[in-house]
Amino acid sequence: MAGESIRDILRGGADSRGRSDGNGAAESTREFIRRGVRLQLQGDAAGARREFEAALAESPDDACALNNLGFTFAQEGRFEEAIGFYKQAIERDPQKSMAYANLGNARVASGDAQGGFEDLKRAVEVDAGNALAWDSLGRLLLASGRAQEAEHAWRKALQAAPDQASLYTGLGTAVAAQQRYPEAVNILRRALGLNSRSATAWAQLGVVCFIRRDLGSAEEALRQALSLNPNDICARHHLATLLSVLGKPEEAIATLRCILELSPAYLPAQLDLAVLLLAKNKLQEALERLERVLAKQARNQRALFYKALVLDQLGRFKEASEILEKLAGEEGGKYPERARRYLKDRSGPCHCASI
Repeated sequence: MAGESIRDILRGGADSRGRSDGNGAAESTREFIRRGVRLQLQGDAAGARREFEAALAESPDDACALNNLGFTFAQEGRFEEAIGFYKQAIERDPQKSMAYANLGNARVASGDAQGGFEDLKRAVEVDAGNALAWDSLGRLLLASGRAQEAEHAWRKALQAAPDQASLYTGLGTAVAAQQRYPEAVNILRRALGLNSRSATAWAQLGVVCFIRRDLGSAEEALRQALSLNPNDICARHHLATLLSVLGKPEEAIATLRCILELSPAYLPAQLDLAVLLLAKNKLQEALERLERVLAKQARNQRALFYKALVLDQLGRFKEASEILEKLAGEEGGKYPERARRYLKDRSGPCHCASI
């Protein structure tokens, strides 16, 4: 989501032009908006809001000021207030593509994905060169599982902004979602050619290389992503999984512990860590972590299966059998089948403890 384009504001284009009353109010309004945008880019939302409010005090119908004022509220997560200002901006200027784009993003953020989709579509209908609107549309479509349409949206965005690295990152992700992995790698590398410090592009490249089984490149890319953004939980989790595949369980365990220090409620890491601890015969800690997962997800088949294995190895055979028999009676998923096999050959060695 973004406010008015700084380029458009500072060059005095249509979006920054106030309504003239013949007494210099238009120029004064533009100056308030210019100052507000500068403050916005500096992260001073409160200061920016004061400037936009001052612009509206002089020119109450200025669509640009209404749009940008709405964005200051959106930056603070106050989406209902933001939506109200975006709607006012559109009422004053029905051809204001950026206001439609911001309205769509605010609606998506407040839980109205369909309404947001319609607004974003309207934004690109009004201005096919609105790269931000196409980018937002691509993200929404990809999140909805519509990768081919998302690809189209990002290609349209790149027609408008061909040197914007983040658009190539989005495009590469959409292409990868369609299993065109070599093409995705090339697109993501192009993104990094434009911005070698994009943690998101490095992380996406790492995931795609992992899927292609180019494990060395995957590890390099994921580590680069984390050097740029150490708090990226997703990238760190992918790295932990990769390290496990590479036969580096101690590094994988350390990586998962790091994730849980950053985000203690992140259950996928909690479960993966429990499985690796089971493989290292650290049964009590594995059980404690599995219990934490099951406290939140009581029917998690994977957690139940590994809890049964831990209990079995701790000699708590009756408890283990109850879990396994119940799980084996369920339909669907691989863990009921694994439970049935385990019960059939209870005395055999267990080779199940891997992420």
